[in-house]
Amino acid sequence: MARSQRSAFLSAVLSQMHAPYRWGGKGERDPSTGQRVFDCSGLVTWALREVGGPDWRATHHTGRLWTECARLELGDLVLPGDLVLYHRPGEPTKPEHVMVVVGYAVGVVVGASGGDRKTLTLANAARDDAKVKAFSSLDYRARRMPGICRLPFTS
Repeated sequence: MARSQRSAFLSAVLSQMHAPYRWGGKGERDPSTGQRVFDCSGLVTWALREVGGPDWRATHHTGRLWTECARLELGDLVLPGDLVLYHRPGEPTKPEHVMVVVGYAVGVVVGASGGDRKTLTLANAARDDAKVKAFSSLDYRARRMPGICRLPFTS
C-alpha cells in the first residue's frame, strides 16, 4: 500500500529533527558541514516539495502559508501534518512562526525554532539551541496562536 502524501510529509519533517536553524534556510546544505539548515517556514516548504507538493521555497514565509492553506475552524479535527501558525505580539492577524502538528508520540508540534533574524551561522544556532525540535503543547508560544491550517495534500 502506498504511503499518503501527508504521511510522507510528516516523515520528511521528522527526518530533519535537530537540523540547525538558519534565518531564511530552505533546506540547503551548509557548505562546511553538509547539514541541511532551515527556518520555520523553510522546513515546511522543503518537506512539502520533497513529497511532490507545490514548490513555495522561493516565496516561503509564514504569511504565504496562512493565505495558501485551508484554515481550520473551531471544532475541526486537527490531523498530523496540519500547520499551527503563531502571531506577532499584539498583531493577531500577522503570523510570524509556523510549526507542524505531529501527534503525541514525538511531541505535539515540531518545527525549526529558537532562532531569529540574527541566526545566520551554525555557531549562532548552537549558541541559541536553534534547531528543528519538538514541543509538547500547541500553545507553547503563550497564547499567540492565530490558527491552524491544512496543506494542499493530494492524499
